Amino acid sequence: MNRVVKQLSVVILIIFFSGMLPTAAEAGTTIKIAHSDNPQVFDSPIHAMSIVFKGIVEQETQGQIKVNIFPSAQLGKEREVMEAVKLGSIEAVVLGEGSVVNFFPPMEVLGLPFLFPSIDVAWKVMDGPFGREFKESFLKTTGVRIVGTAAPGPWRNFGTNKPVRKVEDLKGLRIRTIESQAHQAMVKGLGAAPTPTAFGEVYQALKTGIVDGLELPYQAILNMKLDEVIKYLIVDGHIFTQHFLMVNDKWFRGLPPDQQRAVLHAGEVSQGASRGIVRIWEAAGADLLRQRGVDIYFPTEKERQAFKDLGQPPVLAMLRQTVDKKWIDGVLKAVEDASKAR
Repeated sequence: MNRVVKQLSVVILIIFFSGMLPTAAEAGTTIKIAHSDNPQVFDSPIHAMSIVFKGIVEQETQGQIKVNIFPSAQLGKEREVMEAVKLGSIEAVVLGEGSVVNFFPPMEVLGLPFLFPSIDVAWKVMDGPFGREFKESFLKTTGVRIVGTAAPGPWRNFGTNKPVRKVEDLKGLRIRTIESQAHQAMVKGLGAAPTPTAFGEVYQALKTGIVDGLELPYQAILNMKLDEVIKYLIVDGHIFTQHFLMVNDKWFRGLPPDQQRAVLHAGEVSQGASRGIVRIWEAAGADLLRQRGVDIYFPTEKERQAFKDLGQPPVLAMLRQTVDKKWIDGVLKAVEDASKAR
């Protein structure tokens, strides 16, 4: 009898305490979100995105998910971090299209020069049918879910140490580019010499004459004090770079439904916050550079079209050799449709 009572007592205790013990979701979990930008929330649209994502996730899960942000490439180079998110050792990341193209080749179509006539059109494309299909295909291919899209800054423009007013003025100039075949093909098509240079080395390369110019958004020029080594900037707006807030999908699907909703809502809200910072930079960047002594030139539509006529075709030809035409034709059609709907 005593033996039966003891066994029943043990069972009751197990049931009692197991009811008090939290499940994995209730116990809470800590996740990492990584990016390569600076940790200045009002300077960096990427860090702003991360901060808002953290705030919404922690608030809407009542602290059951804690989010730690690792800016400035603390967790590794962009390719390494993307690999880690695919494997699940890092749960979330904000990365640009150029860092992800090796994992999903269609990503390269978003870097087509002079693709978007405006920021409004760019985001209509990414939020519309093309963008949804694009994100679904990305998820199936990589196992990584895109929950928000923004940009690291506004348009990339050409900054130089001699006046550039028309496309012919770029001829022969050594222009710093990123390690992107598309960017380099564009610069070559414009008659300049693409010179890939690490971002941290751009200032010295300009100061010593290794390069004659660069192509970057306003805030990157200001934050790195590159206005000290360039004196002219033409606002040609050749590329609007997309960045993505992404999470490991296996981790995401392992969350209870209410926490999944919190993550998706956080992606949406942080996307809006990041886009707001981009808008501020686009509105104020030219004046801030002008105040620092940089000569700013806004080309006419005809002059900008001349840039597009030379800079886009070589990249388009290159993409047709490496990317399924479905994605090339799809993004061009999406841009056309979004432009008509403005």
